[in-house]
Formats: sequence, structure tokens, C-alpha cells
Amino acid sequence: MSFKPRNHTVVVAIDFGTTYSGYAFSFRSDFLKDKHDHLNRISTDSWNCGDLVSEKTPTTLLLDKDKKFVSFGYHAENDYSRMTEEKRKEHYYFRRFKMMLYDKDGKLKLTRHTLLKDMRDKELPAMDVFTCSIKYLKDEFVEKFQKRNLQVTILPLDENVTWVLTVPAIWDEPAKQFMEEAAERAGISKESLLICLEPEAAAIYCKWLQIERDNEALDTMKPGRRFLVLDAGGGTIDMAMQEVREDGKLQEINRAQGGDWGGIFVDEEYKQMLEGIVSKPIIEAFRMKYTGDYIELFRFFEKKKRQSQKGKSVRIQIPQTLLEISDDIAKRAEEQGLKNEVELKRDKLQIKVAQFEKFFNKVIDKIVVKVEEMLVSDTTEGTKVIIMVGGFSESELLQTRIKNSFPSCTVVIPPACGLAVVRGAVLYGQDPEIIAARMVKYTYGVRTNTAFIKDKHPESKKKLLNGEEYCTDKFDIFVNQGKLIHCNEEIEKTYFPIYEDQTSVGLVVFASNTVEPQYTDDKGCKEIGYLTVPMPDTRGGTGRRVTAKFKFGATKITVEGLDETSNKSVDVKIDFLENNP
Repeated sequence: MSFKPRNHTVVVAIDFGTTYSGYAFSFRSDFLKDKHDHLNRISTDSWNCGDLVSEKTPTTLLLDKDKKFVSFGYHAENDYSRMTEEKRKEHYYFRRFKMMLYDKDGKLKLTRHTLLKDMRDKELPAMDVFTCSIKYLKDEFVEKFQKRNLQVTILPLDENVTWVLTVPAIWDEPAKQFMEEAAERAGISKESLLICLEPEAAAIYCKWLQIERDNEALDTMKPGRRFLVLDAGGGTIDMAMQEVREDGKLQEINRAQGGDWGGIFVDEEYKQMLEGIVSKPIIEAFRMKYTGDYIELFRFFEKKKRQSQKGKSVRIQIPQTLLEISDDIAKRAEEQGLKNEVELKRDKLQIKVAQFEKFFNKVIDKIVVKVEEMLVSDTTEGTKVIIMVGGFSESELLQTRIKNSFPSCTVVIPPACGLAVVRGAVLYGQDPEIIAARMVKYTYGVRTNTAFIKDKHPESKKKLLNGEEYCTDKFDIFVNQGKLIHCNEEIEKTYFPIYEDQTSVGLVVFASNTVEPQYTDDKGCKEIGYLTVPMPDTRGGTGRRVTAKFKFGATKITVEGLDETSNKSVDVKIDFLENNP
């Protein structure tokens, strides 16, 4: 069930981000002709917003009152801001919604029917919102590609395009499946889709960059070298430890870690300061009544957030509409203890650099602690290079803190680090086998019934089935947390039916954050899906055998089932969403 080689024309990678999204592509013929120069052959597109030209566009979706697509990205922001208040009430406006798929504490019950709230708390199925967004990016690529490459045929898309969709490495299986199904609903077939983990894409990008450039700092890709990829995005921070093997391929040496410490939380700190100065109700009223100005306020802050601050203060333009509905800002700033830190001059809010940097400190502190934890791990010994990628890595404050906090490490910030993931994802689509092995994030197994043994199994687990005593809820481990699994490595086990007339074997799949769980109701165990292996020929009774073959080494878990009676092998659907009511 691994991705089979395809005779495709082009690889397209969609980087679906929390704050910004975009795509990149390259031709298969160019890759085969000259792999070493292929980075220069990868194309990205651009979106315009006034005098701003960007290679990504905001992850913002606008739907009409009938839930039909209106616009996406900068167009959605502009369309919504120009509407009257009545029109805004009718429409659905979603922004920065990718974070709802991040299962931070293991309590998220993600289903195909999970609802998502828009800016005004109106709800729609999250699947519809993600589907519309992916479809827009897919259709945008197809339309622009066909206009510019009249001599190249990419239709039908299923045959000529390999699509790569990027996801954070810290996401769990239900979130990955959710994105796959949204992509399929958007018109991307499963057969033409690859899921790429974002820090792996960044590592691949840096490997190619090292090939193409005579850069001593990037001379980390020799066999045996180890490095940490710090992918700092808008919503999440993804950190992965990679090692270059003797064959030049990459393998993970520690399971990916991270958290919701991305750039949007800097925005939240700034917003909280504004709410402290002019009051939360006024900011909320401003957001609802003057939405265009509210969007512009944070666009301006986003620019300042990425710029190097050379002076004593950071000047941020405040819309006139906010000044009109708020009280004396200078007086309220003084009341909040910010008299010497924040000053309003005409329509400019002047924030002392030290105060401005406080917006970043809480998030950056968490990132530094997590990087330190990863670097002191036993499995990461010898790692002396940190590669920073992602949009938030463009922040000089984050760069400086990482360099100062880890003086013994070489910190590499490759050119266009905000595009490292999407460009690396294109390279992954051209050569998926470049990632040779990955660390298993959890202990995975299935719930089984085994013969009850007195004094070994607890009495509470004893159950009489078909006249025999069984121990129920046994965690039958397929692979343990922290094990290095090669991408084509298979793990299989054999099971027997309990009843003679049984026509299938059903197995519930569990994940545990402990290495050796005993029972599926132990602390740290979570049901994540199920699989069913059909076995219609019942003539062998309880002596029939079913083999379940798991593949864990790819970016998603796949399963193959074999009914040994009929010798028929089937791809078993493992559903990570159905069992999450």
C-alpha cells in the first residue's frame, strides 16, 4: 500500500498553513534531467494585495449565505472588509482555522462532522471548510498552469499530476486522514496524493540546497551528520531530528515534537495589550463593525513582526475608526502601567522596542525549552546544527534567541526559509524514498482476547466466550514507541476467529504514549481506529487464520489483511475518524 511510482508530468505541493497557504510545482522531466539543479526549476506563484506581492496568501475563506465559495486569501479579506454590516452577517468568514486539527492534549474527538466556527461564531462542518480551501488552491494552480504552459497537457489530473499535501509532524492520524479526505473531496484522488511531514520537507529542501551551493554552514548533509529542523510556522512549531545515512537518504533519529507556539500567538499578545488599553468590548466592537480596518491593523502588525527593529520604538498605524470609538488611549495606557512604553502620536502607536519584544517572549521561551529538551536526549547525541525554517523563523528575535541559547550549535537559516517546506515537499513528491526511516511516535497495537491465565491476568478481565475463558482488552503490540521503522518495513501478526461461523475479524487499533502498555484501558491508551478483515469461507471453523500486516514507516499507517483460507489479500480500511463520535 505504499505510494507506487507514477508516470506523472508534474508534482504540485500544497502548503496549507495556519496563517498563509500556497503551492509550488516542478516538472518530472526537469527532475530526471538534472536533479542537482532542480531547486531552480521549482516554481511558486504570487498573490497581490495592494503594493504587497507575496508567494503565499492568507488562509482565509469566504462563503456566501448558501455556503457557496466566494473567495480565498487576500481576495477573501478584501471582499469581506468591503461588505456592509448586513452582508457580513449573511456570509461565512473563516481564518486561521487549521489549528483546530491539532490534538494538543489528546482529547480532540475529530470526526467527519466536526463543526468549525467562523468569525461571528456561525458554524459549518470543518470538512466543508477545508475542502473548499484545498479546492481553491488546486483550481488556482490548474488555471494558472494552463495559461502559462500551453504546450503541456496535464489533463486528466489523476494521471499527470502527483499532489503533495503538507501536514505538521506533531499531528495525529485522525488529522492526517481528515486532510486526505478533504483533498479527495476537493478533486484530488488518493492514488495521486502524498502526505508530507513539514519538517521532513524542510530537511529535504536543505539537503538539495547544500548540493547546489558552496555553503560551509550547510555542509551538514554528509553521511553520519545529525541536525535538528526547527519549523516555526504560524500556528505550530514542529521539531524533528534527522540524520544523513551512508546512502545519502534521511532518517529520523527522535520522534517529532512541538506545540502550538507559532507566530499567531505573538499577534494574540499584541491584541491583549490593545484590549488592556482600549478595553476588550471596544476591540470586539471594532472587529465586528470595521472589519476591514481590523484586518488592516493586523496586516500592519504582521509586517512589523517580520522586520528588523533598529530604532528605539516600533510605530504601528492605528485606523482612524478605532481612535473614534475608543477613549483617551494615552490615559488608558498610563492606567495599564504602560506610560513610558506605549505612546500615541496622531494615528501611530509608538511601542518601545523592549515592550514590543515582550509580545514574542512567552512563545519563544517555550520554543527554547523544547529545543533544549530535544538536544539533550540520548538519541540525539552529536547534533550540533539547528536549521530554522518556516515563516516565523524570519523573525530576527526568534533567530537571535536560538543562536544565543545554543552557542555550541551552528544555526542555519536558509534563503527563503518561509518557502522551505513547500519547495521541499515538491522534492519529496519527485523522490518519496529520500526519507528512509522514521521514529514511531506512539506504541501501536490492537485490542485482542487471549486465553485467560490465573494469577497472570486480573479477574476483572476474565470473560467467557464460546465456552472458553478469555482475558479481554489485551494490548497486542505491533510496534513500540521510539522504534526506528524503515519506510518499507512490515509488521504482521496472525489472528483466529472465536466463533466457527464468524465471517470477519474486527480489530480495534490503539495508540499509547507508554512503551509497554498491557491493556487497552491503561492510562495513556487511546482508541484511534478500527480495521475489518473479511473471511467469508467458514468451513475451517475456529482454525482459520487471518494475517494483519501493518506498515508504520510512511507518513501514514496502512494495513493489509490476508484471509489464509481463500488466500485473498485485501487493503484493509483503517478508519481514524469513524470511531471518534
